[in-house]
Amino acid sequence: IARVAVIGLLLSSVTSLWMLASTFGFLPDEEPYLPFPSNVSETAGVPVDAIPLLQQTPVSSLRELVFPYPTDPTDVFTLTTNTGTGFVDQGTGETLVWEPFGIWQKVSETIYMLHTGQGAAWLGLLLGLTALGVPILAVTGVIHWAKARRGRPRLRHNAKPAEAGTILLVASEGGSTWGFAAALHRDLVAAGKKVHTVSLARFAPERYASARQAIILAATYGEGEAPASAAGFLERFKSIAPASYPLAVLGFGDRSFPAYCRFAKDISEAAATSGWEELLPFDTIDRQSSQSFARWSRDLGAKLGLGLNVTHVPTAPKGHALTLVSRQDFGTDLQEPSAILRFEWQDKGLLARLFGRGFGDFGSGDLLGVIPVGSEIPRYYSLASSRLDGFVEICVKRHQGGLCSGQLMALAVGDTVSALVRPNPAFRPTKGSQPVILVGAGTGIGPLAGFIRRTGPGGARHLYYGARHPESDLLYGSEIEAWQASGHLASVRTAFSRTASRAYVQDALRADAERVARLV
Repeated sequence: IARVAVIGLLLSSVTSLWMLASTFGFLPDEEPYLPFPSNVSETAGVPVDAIPLLQQTPVSSLRELVFPYPTDPTDVFTLTTNTGTGFVDQGTGETLVWEPFGIWQKVSETIYMLHTGQGAAWLGLLLGLTALGVPILAVTGVIHWAKARRGRPRLRHNAKPAEAGTILLVASEGGSTWGFAAALHRDLVAAGKKVHTVSLARFAPERYASARQAIILAATYGEGEAPASAAGFLERFKSIAPASYPLAVLGFGDRSFPAYCRFAKDISEAAATSGWEELLPFDTIDRQSSQSFARWSRDLGAKLGLGLNVTHVPTAPKGHALTLVSRQDFGTDLQEPSAILRFEWQDKGLLARLFGRGFGDFGSGDLLGVIPVGSEIPRYYSLASSRLDGFVEICVKRHQGGLCSGQLMALAVGDTVSALVRPNPAFRPTKGSQPVILVGAGTGIGPLAGFIRRTGPGGARHLYYGARHPESDLLYGSEIEAWQASGHLASVRTAFSRTASRAYVQDALRADAERVARLV
């Protein structure tokens, strides 16, 4: 809506500024110079409605009509329209002189038409519709802001920036890091410290006149990226001169992701490169571990001369019930089971979703956070479906000792789980006709299957898929054949590690090196 609205609003704004500048004489005056005609009849009395030029001029095109001086038969009518200006004899009605507008006046007339809608009513309607985007954006913006505020705990005794000795900066995607920050804030205040806790995006060293130390608690989102609230912070931080006080960076993440705490680590490395004094060595907290955070707080307390031992037990995020409606099991013969699980949810409507009371909107590649029984920390799985499909689908592999995967693999049709959706907009195939290469192995086929499912026939999608054995754990095997036959997939290359060929997906890519390079 914003992208569409900004076009109309920009057009309306630019044209109105042009008209303002023209009205107050800030633009060059290029009205044509007309010498007074010498062939005036010096008679009067022609009825106005009998003048041919006026009869041919639509009212919408009329800009100005100056009548002759009543007692002067040598005077003339002066007519200005949206195309030019001229003189008309007041006795005969004959057009004596007519001069069309130049380029500059034509531009001004076009802008006048665009801004007022005169001569282009459809454009006025279109601009009106784009203007309606403003209240829509205002309302939904307030809703998003309120939802983000609900994810933050209330902070008591949050000192003013200029008075605080400890600056606590927080970057969080889902809000869980704010819980740890609030616990640390509480204990530091109880120990007699003046603490200012604020979002990392609002970091401004010049505001902290009394600061003795700064502490950054930063989560990592997606493929090692900053949370949305801290987008662009890293580049800005690199350009900031080091302050006189030391800095500590603590990362929050999940070790099962390859880019574990990458954003926080990048901040720490940028601080070292810029010359910031280190308060504590860079450290990380895996899966919101309360024990790890308490250990780190003790190290911080020792550095500050305080007896800190911060305890914070994460509260389970609000989930929504999903009911299992079907499952397909694979890999049981190899004692390494995996499954495609399909759920349904109760749709409470658009307003409920906007206000966070219903199961959120989602697409393939977004993350489904399943909250296992006995834990407050969701485990995330890439979605293999979108809301348009009408179901929630994920691919799960049972991990030895895995709490969530074990519970999911034990589900029977009709059982329910509590889950929430986390957007993952960076993980999407490009739109258009250019080729897309999809590479996945095992349960990693899930989001790729969702992308293929939403692609129309003729899409240039090329799948490279690695599995253990084609007869036991080829997830979406029959669907892949159907997608290729229907044109949803342009090509498929498979590799199996438990067959005589013993190949992996990277081997299939290497074998197709020339073709892959050509597609790229």
